[in-house]
Amino acid sequence: MTASTSLADAATSVGNRVGRYFSVVGMIPALFLVLWGAVLIASDAWRGHPNLPRLGRSLSGWTLSSYAGALLWILLASLIVGLVLNPLQFGMTRLLEGYWGSSGPARLVLRWRISRHRRHLDLLLQRQETLRERQATGLDELLRKLYSQDPKTWDDRTREIHRRSMFDSEDGAKFSGLRAADDALFGIIRSLPVMARTMPTRLGNVLRAAEDRVGKQYGLDVIATAQHFSLVAEQRHLDHLRDARQQFDLTVRLCVVFLIATAMACGCLATDGWWLLAALIPYALSWLTYRACVGAAADYMAVMATVIDLNRFKLYESLHVELPRNSVEERWNNEKLMKLLDQQRKPTVRYKHPTIDTPATPPGTP
Repeated sequence: MTASTSLADAATSVGNRVGRYFSVVGMIPALFLVLWGAVLIASDAWRGHPNLPRLGRSLSGWTLSSYAGALLWILLASLIVGLVLNPLQFGMTRLLEGYWGSSGPARLVLRWRISRHRRHLDLLLQRQETLRERQATGLDELLRKLYSQDPKTWDDRTREIHRRSMFDSEDGAKFSGLRAADDALFGIIRSLPVMARTMPTRLGNVLRAAEDRVGKQYGLDVIATAQHFSLVAEQRHLDHLRDARQQFDLTVRLCVVFLIATAMACGCLATDGWWLLAALIPYALSWLTYRACVGAAADYMAVMATVIDLNRFKLYESLHVELPRNSVEERWNNEKLMKLLDQQRKPTVRYKHPTIDTPATPPGTP
């Protein structure tokens, strides 16, 4: 048995143990980081100007066995880097969310970033109000000409019905652009938290808005119940949730790895003139993956909302809580249940233990 075969067997064995999640989320970012570092080292970028001819000569002088050996070493190095980065996943996510500590410099940066996002939200709200006022004013003007009456003299319900009817008419088509812009703004504003809960990053705001919204129609706190749902939900729902989480984790790790690669390039090429522009390659990739990360986070929380919708009664039964008769009673019960799950001692919850002949609610029953 050769050394290269032993390395391959070892890498395969470890890969089989860590599973599919690590093979995707761990190996792909680690492989890029190892290859990027190998290119910087092989081109002598860490000692001076990158020597591309030297890099080309090194690659052209390799034999098939050399390529196989190098590939195995790269895979082994990627495995090691991936294993090192794996326990840092939570910290990387928190970093991109905007949890940067409570030190003096951190507070200054947090205040600057949060103020910027709050101003952006205020601008969006003002723009939305302006669009709706322009649309309402234009429709009222058409209604005034049609009925020879001032729509402001009508009650709110009647005026809204006539506005909707006028918008659906041929004359109201001129306001379709305003309506489309309003709908787009509504989607953006919905993905942001309220002003008092603003985070310093776009990812943090998307997750914070979802945390404040998901499950609230039932009185459930998604943070307090996430682990509980992972134990009681139907397996196919959990598989769907796991796929969404894996996509989110992959984009987070890729973003951080590209930032690390940017720092490596800046460190090696800082004194090499125009070569420093090569650092823009991983930086651009980090920007793209960050935008993808924001989208993946929204998708993950949307899947989480669906899991809660379909499995909340199974959660109640698992906690031996009486099933609610209607949505009002459900919110009232969950208000106390959430306090209890938050480890508060004062809330009082009435339990209902199932009898032996009572069948359990199947997971996924809404």
